[in-house]
Amino acid sequence: MITEIALFIVAAFGVFYLWVRERYKYFEKLGIEYAKPTFLVGSQKEVFFQQQNFFDSSEPMYKFGKSSIIGIFETIQPIYLFKSPELCRQIFIKDFTHFVDHRKFFNDDGLFDHSLIQLEGDKWKEMRSTLSPAYTGNKMRGMFELIREIAQQASLHLKEKELGKDVNLKEFFSRFANDVIASTAFGFKINSLEDKDNEFYKMGKEVTVFSSFDMIKFLALSFFNKYCKYLGISIMSKRQNNYYMNLVLGAMKNRKDQKIFRPDMINMLMEVRGIGVQGTAEYKSHYDWTDKEIVAQCFIFFFAGFDTVSTILSFLGHEIMVNPEVQERLKEEIMGIHNDGPLTYEALGKMKYTEAVIYETLRMWPAVPFLDRRCTKAIDLVDTETGKIVKLKQGDQIVVPIVGIHRDEKYFPEPLKFDPERFSEENKHNIPVNAFMPFGIGPRMCIGNRFAIMEMKALLFYLMKDVSFEKSEKSTIPMALDPASAQMEPKGGFMVKVVGETHQNFYIST
Repeated sequence: MITEIALFIVAAFGVFYLWVRERYKYFEKLGIEYAKPTFLVGSQKEVFFQQQNFFDSSEPMYKFGKSSIIGIFETIQPIYLFKSPELCRQIFIKDFTHFVDHRKFFNDDGLFDHSLIQLEGDKWKEMRSTLSPAYTGNKMRGMFELIREIAQQASLHLKEKELGKDVNLKEFFSRFANDVIASTAFGFKINSLEDKDNEFYKMGKEVTVFSSFDMIKFLALSFFNKYCKYLGISIMSKRQNNYYMNLVLGAMKNRKDQKIFRPDMINMLMEVRGIGVQGTAEYKSHYDWTDKEIVAQCFIFFFAGFDTVSTILSFLGHEIMVNPEVQERLKEEIMGIHNDGPLTYEALGKMKYTEAVIYETLRMWPAVPFLDRRCTKAIDLVDTETGKIVKLKQGDQIVVPIVGIHRDEKYFPEPLKFDPERFSEENKHNIPVNAFMPFGIGPRMCIGNRFAIMEMKALLFYLMKDVSFEKSEKSTIPMALDPASAQMEPKGGFMVKVVGETHQNFYIST
């Protein structure tokens, strides 16, 4: 009996092995240049075996081969990788109707699965139209007042309690971003820099920092999605899903009962449901959205804002630390605005150099190193390098390594030099169209990009007025990302020394 079982296992593995080998011939049969995969691991074995950070894998993929359309494998899944701004314009804008949807990552019926990022077709279009009014000028102006208070609070914390100390910027900026989202999306105040163990922040860390076990669940959902659903395996635990469901629905009920109005996302979603306390929805949805779909939009606002903003700000802090002349110019601009009075929504538009510093950070360190799409209608595309026609069919998956494009000297001379002047009023017209896309491009570009820039400008205004960042013995110089981490961060964290006045002309105490 044992012999028969052993023979069956060997035979089953043999069949599976041959099936995988045949699958790895997918691009070879199509005559498309591709990166050779490792069995069951795919084309990025260094990432799989924690020898290279996921971010760092983008450039080698971009530089591989001579074609602008190549093939790669994510474990055993064949994926087309596009490498030119012209192709990006075609799939994200010109032929958008063929590439409406993102790839399905989890498909586990959790909050992430019902969020704007993962919604498809007409349902995505309807939800996008429903949420867009949250980012109009009037709504942004209302949320700015909430953000300004939190930015002042965060800067004051550094000024009063961290001067002369080594600070992990990612930790600091994560707590700031957490408080902004708590206020502007969920409608309540937190001071995570003082109340370090508050439940909202701890839950945020749980759902945004992926552990080794989470990566195993991700692979299981990729390979055996139907079985995982049957077994109740999800990328988010039931406890995590229930936390956000109860938080949002409870806030809605309380506001309705107490007739409370606040200019945030929960109020907007209440208006969409016809239960808003003040005002009317600027867009009436044709769908009767479920509780899970409503909560999912608050959740994705949190998920995207918590880690993305804190990551961008962490790299920005690192770059101005190692480029003190950039930090001084930031201070110079901000002190000029400060001398005109308190920070206002209108004053944000005057922060041109600050904006250029943010954009240059996004060029060198885009928080999302790959963009993705799924082909929803068959289409023929032309490889811009070889002229070869590539036939995409419905269901084919596509990624774009934007780090590679952002660091290509064809588009950005001296790409590894941190140079905000690229984005000055005088120079930004020299950037090739669609060569800079940290928030994506086209109809599915990040809906919260203006909100994120506003949030970062507000914080930088108060930080650069009050403190400076200097090199510490613990600083990672030159920057090297931790290959064992699923996040974009150096092994020892984004460490800087926080100091007070460094240049008499640039510092005014308030």
